[in-house]
Amino acid sequence: MSHYITVPLNENGVITDPYIQEELKVACSQNFGIADVFLYSHGWWTTGMQALADYNRFSVNFADKTLEIAAIEPPPLPRLRQTKAFGVGLHWPSMLSEDTDSLVNRVEITSFYTMEKRADTVGHNGVYAILRMAIEANQAAKTPLRFHFLGHSFGCKVVCAALQEIADDEVNGITKALDINVVLIQAAFENDGMEVGQEYESIPTNIFNARVLVTRSDRDKALQEQFKTAKMINIFAQNRDRVALGADGPTDAVKSRFGGCYDLKVTPGFKHGDFQGKNNRLVCADITPLHDANEANGTYKGDQFGGHHSDINIPELYELIAAFLFQ
Repeated sequence: MSHYITVPLNENGVITDPYIQEELKVACSQNFGIADVFLYSHGWWTTGMQALADYNRFSVNFADKTLEIAAIEPPPLPRLRQTKAFGVGLHWPSMLSEDTDSLVNRVEITSFYTMEKRADTVGHNGVYAILRMAIEANQAAKTPLRFHFLGHSFGCKVVCAALQEIADDEVNGITKALDINVVLIQAAFENDGMEVGQEYESIPTNIFNARVLVTRSDRDKALQEQFKTAKMINIFAQNRDRVALGADGPTDAVKSRFGGCYDLKVTPGFKHGDFQGKNNRLVCADITPLHDANEANGTYKGDQFGGHHSDINIPELYELIAAFLFQ
């Protein structure tokens, strides 16, 4: 039996559910027999109600796809049949107001820099605390946990800020040999963010040994155009011409730090068997062909501001993620 909880966090990354530690202690105990923990983080401009709807849609459709793959004989992804999953949906205040009718939300566009910084604060504090609670709760269990982080847009900053903290813990010997997979869907942070000296520099280290899947798209207007504009008008930025990870993919320096990168183009009809990156710590998937197809057939019409930035509920993308996590 699988289980799912939603964790509310405030703008400082403080967990507002007073029972969360107790809940995690029970869920990660021997009785539950949990093997895989999924942590989902939404991006900017998302209310609590929208986050719940997004998590419901993505997690149910992804689970349906994994069940479909698991039923194939012989099993193409054997670990899928061994999975007892626990899902954690993270909700952080990424809007000026949770009230969708509030007048203040009419100027939400001006909160870019606030929410960019808030995403890191939430990750460094709240999500890191959740991860440590889960690790400590699992110590008495016979089966070590596998952690799967999935972030979208600024939610990728939430994820990576938490991973930066836990990576430093592992480098310093506080935690040991964690099994961590990271899925960064259209990440809204600089594509050099995991280089030496940058905000998430500890994630590629060999001691931490996390695996990372990055998606990028030419049709992501929010990252191809709006992200660049926001950076250019930021007079405090050292390099105002940086590009987003979800726009162009990781820099060569980032790829080198991971020991190379498996680059692939995900086309319509893509299946888990098409994925050949099992032994790669870094995978960069170009999902432009999926967005092209969705635009052409009317499945998803990109808007003038974001384009296909939020076009992520795609069967082929579920196939890719399943292969990355369980191959």
